[in-house]
Amino acid sequence: MNTLMKAIVLSISTALVAAPAMAAPQNSQQHAPAHNQNTKAQQHTKQNTPVKNQSQNKKKAVNPSHDWRSGQKVPSEYRGHSYKVDHTKYKKLSKPGKNQQWIKVNGDYILMNAVSHAIIKIIAG
Repeated sequence: MNTLMKAIVLSISTALVAAPAMAAPQNSQQHAPAHNQNTKAQQHTKQNTPVKNQSQNKKKAVNPSHDWRSGQKVPSEYRGHSYKVDHTKYKKLSKPGKNQQWIKVNGDYILMNAVSHAIIKIIAG
């Protein structure tokens, strides 16, 4: 009986000591900065490789009136419906001919051939 009482007291005391540790939040935002600390070697590696790649992967803002010329093809990412413009809403845009359409890219208006996607005319916005 004495051994049984010792086992019960020991298990209860262990549970009382361990309960606050189990109740503590495991992944809170307060602890996030402590987990993100890097050693100098890790920081050096991150500075040399990924940062360069990230800056190279970022797209340069397109300025069609400076970057594009008549005869060039409009890149495929600018051929979507969201770039199309209704010429009747803008006084400076002429009526497009057969197989032609106006698109607006970063404030500039581009008249392009809808079949070959070649730039016909660029109007700076």
